[in-house]
Amino acid sequence: MPVEKDSKIAKWIAAIREGLPALRAHFDEWKDAVREEPTLIWATPAIRYTAYGLVGLIVVGVLVWSAGLFHPAEVAPPAETANFHVLCTAPGCAHHFVINREFDFDDFPVICPQCEQKTGQRAVRCLSKTCNGCWVVPTKRDHQYRCPFCGGYLGKVD
Repeated sequence: MPVEKDSKIAKWIAAIREGLPALRAHFDEWKDAVREEPTLIWATPAIRYTAYGLVGLIVVGVLVWSAGLFHPAEVAPPAETANFHVLCTAPGCAHHFVINREFDFDDFPVICPQCEQKTGQRAVRCLSKTCNGCWVVPTKRDHQYRCPFCGGYLGKVD
């Protein structure tokens, strides 16, 4: 496609051709000034903004690369069972053990593996200063679960 003499593109090309010698002279002056004072490189906005852009691209690249390192390989299927802490309430036994049952399991008491009696009740930890994290069978008082030893709050009754 031939370019017309009076078109805007032709005028732009002519202006660039006319400005090239001046641009070349300006660049040569800048090079000489930088040779004498190297810190002028950083004082030049074009150089400084180019460096900022390159550093930004490198940072984004590193972030994208590192994000790829932390994705999970596989997602495990959802759990179907839970562990329940149980405390035997038989006199002289007080055995603490863990059973694995379905989430909605509520068929207490269960059989204690030590004394073989059906006296295993669900246990929770009492974190009061008195009990110091011991396993207890909570009692119900005033629509709340309480520790039978210190009376500490263990949760609301559903």
